[in-house]
Amino acid sequence: MNFFKSNLHTISIRLSNLAFVTSLAVTGSAIVATSLAYADSSVATTSIQHAPYSQVFYTGSVYAVKDQDYQPSNPKLGFFSVWSKNPAKNNLRVSVRYCLKDQALSDPGNGLTQMTVLNNNQPLLIINRVVAEKPAHEKETSPGYYERSDLQDFDWFDDPFTWELPYDEDLDSFSPIYSPPTFCNACLTQFEISPLKNEIAQLPDQTLQVQLSFSNGENQIWHLGRGTVQALKRLVAIR
Repeated sequence: MNFFKSNLHTISIRLSNLAFVTSLAVTGSAIVATSLAYADSSVATTSIQHAPYSQVFYTGSVYAVKDQDYQPSNPKLGFFSVWSKNPAKNNLRVSVRYCLKDQALSDPGNGLTQMTVLNNNQPLLIINRVVAEKPAHEKETSPGYYERSDLQDFDWFDDPFTWELPYDEDLDSFSPIYSPPTFCNACLTQFEISPLKNEIAQLPDQTLQVQLSFSNGENQIWHLGRGTVQALKRLVAIR
């Protein structure tokens, strides 16, 4: 009798252990499934070109967030960035493209050496580990064009009180006004920011300043939008 009781007790323990292990496996599978479902439903798969700004997206190989700050008068002039995380390589990078009219930035050999993210002029992130860059070059931001200028542009043309004025043949020979193309100094620089992931996770949820520092001593101040800051904190949390 004791023998049977002992065997039953042993079998009971083994069944309990098996149930526990099975439970862990099911729970783990559920967590993985939930995580995958969350990623699929919340992160769009798209190209960098077509991705929305200030949102996490997936290119098929990296997760990324893109941001822009530009001059309202010409959207091509400004500071543009793509922050990316490659889970397979476990790296975190930011690619910075700028298009600025500051003539000093066209100096030979000049380039972007550091990007500092600030809050009320207090540095939060100092980014200076350059891993790739393209030389600065001149880029056209708007083409040249001719602006029409003829009699119908003048308010007095239909004014009856001007009809008796002596005829002036010069009025028939107005030449179009040519506006030349405009250019900016453009460059692309990529930084490694993996060591800063903890600092990025702790950024305040607000619009922040970005200072671009160049090798010739020039500095430019732009901004990183609040939505982008929030998306960056989500980006670094991806495993």
